[in-house]
Amino acid sequence: MPFSLLFTGHMIDMPGRPEPRFPPSLEEGARARIGAAVDRSAPDLPERSAALGFASGARGGDILFHEECRRRGIGTVMVLPFDTAEFVRRSVEGALGGEWPRRFWDLWIATPAQHRRVLGLAPTDEAYTLCNTELLEMARRHGRVHLIALWDGKGGDGPGGTADLVSRLSAEDKSDIFAPNDL
Repeated sequence: MPFSLLFTGHMIDMPGRPEPRFPPSLEEGARARIGAAVDRSAPDLPERSAALGFASGARGGDILFHEECRRRGIGTVMVLPFDTAEFVRRSVEGALGGEWPRRFWDLWIATPAQHRRVLGLAPTDEAYTLCNTELLEMARRHGRVHLIALWDGKGGDGPGGTADLVSRLSAEDKSDIFAPNDL
């Protein structure tokens, strides 16, 4: 039976963030927790062949999720709210370490065309909300949804963030939620 791994999570903090949420020093801990959540969601090979991961492509959680799914042989779908160059400028570049732009482009290029989606929206905060809506709808169309969220449990920096997507999930959707400070 097909099922979806839907990911939402914080981006790696930019330098000088007033209240650290996901500092670069927690990247490997986040990778391990995301990988373990994927393993719990799709524990055996037959189940994994029916799985498909859904996430955007921002630095931090999104990229780690795509890498961990693919490391386990699970295909993923990348959805961006606006054109790739603008998305990379706004949501991938700027953090210290991690080689996030290279990792984003490696994932994007390796993603089959039918699993890449650019919504073509204007680059506004609302575009992220609409991107979350599309990710959730695509995941639900594919099969039952298991949410994996790297979330501190607080409101976001703006609309369309992790808190927004977590709030949209129903009681039937299984969840695996953990905070960066729990790593």
